[in-house]
Amino acid sequence: MQLLDTRTLIASGRALPLPAVLQWQADGSAVTQTLELLSTFRVLPEKRVVALANWNGQLVVAKLFFARGRWTHHLERETRGIAVITEAGIATPDLLATGASVDEGTGVLLLKYIDSSNSVGQRWENSNATERDALLHKVVMLIARCHSKGLLQKDIHLDNFLLKGDDLYLLDAASVERHESGQDCAGVDSVRSLQNLALFFAQFPVNNDLSVQSLYEFYRTQRPGADISADTGMFAALLRQNRQARLKVVLDKLYRETSAHICIHHWDRFVVYRRELDSAAMREFIAAPDVAIAEGRLLKKGNSSTVALVQITGRHYVLKRYNIKSVWHGMSRALRPSRAWVSWRNAHMLQMLGVATPTPLLMLERRMGMLRREAYILCDHVPGEDALHFLGKEPINSPAWNRALEQFATLFQIMNEYGIVHGDMKATNFISNDSGLMVLDLDAMRQEHDKRHFLAAFRKDLQRFAANWQDQPEVAQRVSAMIGLIEKAL
Repeated sequence: MQLLDTRTLIASGRALPLPAVLQWQADGSAVTQTLELLSTFRVLPEKRVVALANWNGQLVVAKLFFARGRWTHHLERETRGIAVITEAGIATPDLLATGASVDEGTGVLLLKYIDSSNSVGQRWENSNATERDALLHKVVMLIARCHSKGLLQKDIHLDNFLLKGDDLYLLDAASVERHESGQDCAGVDSVRSLQNLALFFAQFPVNNDLSVQSLYEFYRTQRPGADISADTGMFAALLRQNRQARLKVVLDKLYRETSAHICIHHWDRFVVYRRELDSAAMREFIAAPDVAIAEGRLLKKGNSSTVALVQITGRHYVLKRYNIKSVWHGMSRALRPSRAWVSWRNAHMLQMLGVATPTPLLMLERRMGMLRREAYILCDHVPGEDALHFLGKEPINSPAWNRALEQFATLFQIMNEYGIVHGDMKATNFISNDSGLMVLDLDAMRQEHDKRHFLAAFRKDLQRFAANWQDQPEVAQRVSAMIGLIEKAL
């Protein structure tokens, strides 16, 4: 079994060789102990590892801190956070020991391992609507209790709450801060409290906002003396503001190495793709994507783009290549983000908002240094019928027809709330299937933060959408009526 030291931890990046052993000494002791790392929960290269480990015959959660010049600060902040949570009477995994590696370059913190438990995020993914509602009420109750005790979880999301049976634990103590209002009532003041609660709800898609009003009222009942505003409209605006801020933070991470994505940046190409797809076959595809197009089934062959159904390790994907049409076209595109780059960002933005679009899996740009050439985006293959044919053939006012129109109305409402302009509202850029409405062709999509510019562009989107059925008067009339309601809300 490999013996770890600080140098190995730093050099390993995300590929930590496990199982492995770290020798360390507890605070105040000169006795060298052995910690056997079994598997990782989280790895932040050159900074931190959170792992399941064996210590003195018991399973523990080991947090190893090894950022050069910063690890002692990180260890102290985690230790201090655990003490603050415990003093407040909030459940969190027990602190068992702290210390440092024998080479004095890695901080060690051991927590009690809560067996048969799941993060609330994991439970959420596998729950139905009723179970999710119960989960959210349980978490909101704990958030309100933390606020009442003067605690703020600054990195507040579902995976920082742990469930075992009915017991809920607060995690990531390093992100927990104490704030007192300084008023007659104890706890965090209402401004910070609502900002923190809005930050929590901002991680969910927009369709969850329907339940936020009742959850907000539930939160208020948990803090009767805290002077929490009854204005749900104010909180809805605060939620949108936090979601916009969260969108920017997450979207800015899409073009670098993260726990979710692998990033390759060479002189001749830039690639980012989902980490779980990494394989020899995927790396072979990255080296020669045009081979996959030649061997696949061509869906579209145009001057500006080529689309094919391709197969990698037995799974079907849709690959879109953005072509360079001429020397002059290449010169005009060379220093701008490619359309694949833009589509990659927009697809993730839509998914975060809860708008269905084929899952983006890989983005590749061919380059010569800083100069961009052809670009590719790989997405899940989504079967279905485009909206032009679906709404044209389905009987008007049938349940399926009305459902599709309602889905468009919901999409337009989200676009309005978050300043999204599609840029190419052909009905063939939308797929209708059993799971709902899918938005395609995202390379012209953008967010407009200037309200006047947005309204002008959005109205053009709506007009272009209505024009899809200009030769079908009955369909056009119903679509125009729906668009009229959207425009009244602008």
